[in-house]
Amino acid sequence: MSKIFRTSIFLLVALSVVLAACGAPAEEATEAAPATEAAPATEVPATEAVAEDPMAMYAPDAVEGDVVTAGSSTVFPVSERMAELFQQEGFTGNVTVDSIGTGGGFERFCVAGETDISNASRAIKDSEKEACAAIGREPIEFRVGTDALAVVVSADNDFVSGLTKEQLGKIFTGEFATWDQVDPSYPAETIQIYSPGADSGTFDYFVEAVVAPLTPNAEGKADTGLGEEALLAREGAQFSEDDNVLVQGVVGSPYAIGYFGYAYYVENADTLKALAIEGVEPTQESVDAGEYPLARPLFIYSTAAIMQEKPQVAAFIYFYLTNLEDNIVDVGYFPAPAADLEAAMDAWEAAVSGEAAAPAMDEMAEYAPDAVEGDVVTAGSSTVFPVSERMAELFQQEGFTGNVTVDSIGSGGGFERFCVAGETDVANASRGIKDSEKEACAAIGREPIEFRVGTDALAVVVSADNDFVSGLTKEQLGKIFTGEFATWDQVDASYPAETIQIYSPGADSGTFDYFVEETMEDFGLGEEALLAREGAQFSEDDNVLVQGVVGSPYAIGYFGYAYYVENADTLKALAIEGVEPTQEAVDAGEYPLARPLFIYSTASIMQEKPQVAAFVYFYLTNLEDNIVDVGYFPAPAADLEAAMDAWKTAVGK
Repeated sequence: MSKIFRTSIFLLVALSVVLAACGAPAEEATEAAPATEAAPATEVPATEAVAEDPMAMYAPDAVEGDVVTAGSSTVFPVSERMAELFQQEGFTGNVTVDSIGTGGGFERFCVAGETDISNASRAIKDSEKEACAAIGREPIEFRVGTDALAVVVSADNDFVSGLTKEQLGKIFTGEFATWDQVDPSYPAETIQIYSPGADSGTFDYFVEAVVAPLTPNAEGKADTGLGEEALLAREGAQFSEDDNVLVQGVVGSPYAIGYFGYAYYVENADTLKALAIEGVEPTQESVDAGEYPLARPLFIYSTAAIMQEKPQVAAFIYFYLTNLEDNIVDVGYFPAPAADLEAAMDAWEAAVSGEAAAPAMDEMAEYAPDAVEGDVVTAGSSTVFPVSERMAELFQQEGFTGNVTVDSIGSGGGFERFCVAGETDVANASRGIKDSEKEACAAIGREPIEFRVGTDALAVVVSADNDFVSGLTKEQLGKIFTGEFATWDQVDASYPAETIQIYSPGADSGTFDYFVEETMEDFGLGEEALLAREGAQFSEDDNVLVQGVVGSPYAIGYFGYAYYVENADTLKALAIEGVEPTQEAVDAGEYPLARPLFIYSTASIMQEKPQVAAFVYFYLTNLEDNIVDVGYFPAPAADLEAAMDAWKTAVGK
């Protein structure tokens, strides 16, 4: 939004409020006031005064009434500081800031409707948005900073200076009950646990980042629900929504450990010691660089309706956002990215000007599943198939009455149908489109647009009955799949002298291409060597490969991680270069066989077929809630944002 446009908005809003405050209709207000001694004709008109300072109406001393906020104990120090400064600058009303946990804050904001602002150390959940909608509230998110969650011990603790996330998880779930279980050099003393309560966003974040990875569900996936239960069941653990209680608990014993927002550590740095996590200390530099593994965004929420009905709330949020730069670090937190702060200010401007989010949502109504008709035809990668199949099912559940065809024929086959035959609307791919495929598309007048939809960790698997191999190097994989190693004892002398049975996707699969590139080409091998592998079984259907591997303890195969997750009870995923395919390893860029997943369409297709545009929009906006459940990993946020920008450009939004 341009500065000129912003000023125009504020001028119009300010003028309407000034006129309303005078109690005069707009048409009467335009009449010239007679010149008097008290108000000579040369006095600057009110409209010009407003134009000189369009934000004057949001000054702390220009509004009255009360502001009620509640929520995250982590955001509490920031909101408390802003409330104090707001009042120092002339606000005569009350600003209530209650520290009751993020979940408690959303309860009061979205269910009871008692508060004007909700403070949160995590983003609002879909269930909370639904609760808000039920009482007519449409929450607007304002990013206000970044918190580095501090894991702390007493300053009297002279034996521990850092921990890994795995050690932390085992401590907080009770697998390590005494300090010497963490490290034999530590004292054999009981570990005393202090944690925020389950209603806290800090608790939620700690469970997700630290505890859940150690509590897999039946499919072997990290489970936050099981993680939460494990932490809450930790024998002797002390829980509190008041971080000051946690501070005092940790300070009270050299064998205690706790965690909370970094600000509370800063405030008590003389009596506490913050531990390095994964070898990284919580500092401004490590957080800015994205190196500290326990950093998270901080938010406040309100609604356009509240800010329009209560100018004091709009004024407080404006004051909050414009004073963050001078105060966030002093309070003990870290600044939010500049782009997020700018987006927060844009959201505020839209809300107070009446430019609420509803019109934008209404604009998207033409792309709702129940607002379009016709059919959608997709084909391509067997790896992307589970994601597209899930999205097709949900799209129809949400009201789409047409058919969505999702064919699993491999990435190359998908591009053949999309770029040569021109038969499909969307191509699914587990690799980027090749130049030759772009040329084929151009020949039939198609200009493919790429949408990144996720990340796949390619799983190398053996039968669950295989009890001799747990991991391989990429070089060993290459030699196995090209026949240089024909029996298992050639891989390792301790393995049985049994023939290695090979199962691989076919040459038309993006999975095949990726596997060849990553495990063979670096060692002078390639596609021809794999295709010529004696006895190898090839199929574009990953379920066929699964059954082949399950059928023998001497078989080995590879395919998308989702197919391993679906069959984790009968398969074993191997570590590659010593790294297992997990959410953490993929996110950290450590697992060596991870790759991007895409769908492709064109602007002309989406403009000619609104149902295709609607399906792609639905796909992109529902990835966050489904990609992990399907068995894959989220794409980087920047790539997802770029995908949505590409969609908007294509459909002219």
